[in-house]
Amino acid sequence: MTYESVYNLISDKISGEWGTDNLNGDGVFVLRTTNFTNRGEIDYTNVVSRNIDARKVAKKKLLPGDIIIEKSGGSPSQPVGRVVFFDGKMDCTYLCNNFTAILRPLGKVYPRYLFHALFFMHKQKITLKYQNKTTGIINLQLDRYLEENIPLPSLLEQRRIAAILDNADEIRNKRQQVLALCDEFLKSTFLDMFGDPVKNQKQWPIVKFGNVTAEIKYGTNNKSIDIQETNALPVLRIPNVIHDQIDFNVLKYSIISQTEKKRLLLKKGDLLFVRTNGNPEYIGRCAVFNSDLECLYASYLIRVRLLDEIGLSAEFIQFCFSFPTYRKRMIREAKTTAGNYNLNTQGLKSLELIMPPTDIQQRFLDILEFVNTIKARLKASAEEAETLFNSLSQRAFKGEL
Repeated sequence: MTYESVYNLISDKISGEWGTDNLNGDGVFVLRTTNFTNRGEIDYTNVVSRNIDARKVAKKKLLPGDIIIEKSGGSPSQPVGRVVFFDGKMDCTYLCNNFTAILRPLGKVYPRYLFHALFFMHKQKITLKYQNKTTGIINLQLDRYLEENIPLPSLLEQRRIAAILDNADEIRNKRQQVLALCDEFLKSTFLDMFGDPVKNQKQWPIVKFGNVTAEIKYGTNNKSIDIQETNALPVLRIPNVIHDQIDFNVLKYSIISQTEKKRLLLKKGDLLFVRTNGNPEYIGRCAVFNSDLECLYASYLIRVRLLDEIGLSAEFIQFCFSFPTYRKRMIREAKTTAGNYNLNTQGLKSLELIMPPTDIQQRFLDILEFVNTIKARLKASAEEAETLFNSLSQRAFKGEL
């Protein structure tokens, strides 16, 4: 098998442009890292319009088959170096901004093959070797990174491999699309049954959240450990409250006194809220705890325990708080301190909730349970598709496909 550095497979490495905002809508469309998806596709929503010199536009506009690489940005959980493929199907002129660069493949490499190779390299976190940090931004040492070698079979073989990976990629993307449709169905069903929970067009009775809660408590400050030792209990943290559910996949543990355990042990039906984060989109994110596992929760979370027989279910409240218009209200309620957004217990208590009849709530919860059962199956199928894609990528770039 022949190997070539990525540098030898591109005709050009074109830096992006920043430009100035064009509010008239007649500027040049510029793709940013916010338009990158983790699946290697471009999200064309929220593309900005910029004023950029016409000579730079002519020189730096994206062409079909270009690969855009993220050279600044990233995070500890998502290393810099993501790539997306520009297929040119959008009938507009696009540039990319200066946090990115355009890699233009030479004729000896099939563009989709090179894209899949770079996508695989990033998933393998090879980019971590070429990161540095300046003024709080993580940068990719792009020239050094592009010296990495990839296998280079014949063009015919490259096309065959790319086609296999494209098909596997399409399968995993369709699984994710169906999951997204399930979520959209639930939102539209909720809207049809109850209306917007903020606008309250159906004029349901309104109740203050504080009036339906038995207690609202912050979590433990005790130090967490990675391994479950004797008498250590799982401690749920911000990463465990995700996608409107409790995720038990990655847990930390803590040893606390019996008094503290009695005060902070979670019960079925408790609501957990994210109370502080540097990203406002995380604030107020919540999920219902419905596990038999003995669990505590960390200080960056707030536990809400509802009063008995209040006429509102925890699951209904959770869906209200997760509704897009209500999310905006939660973010407005958050206070900023030293770069962090914070939601306190008083802020939570002051929030207003619609209170439809319990029988209508139950009809929605029955639908919710049914859809969640379907989603569980779809997630398992999506994980299988992801595993298949990763396995095929691994074999492809080991020369075994």
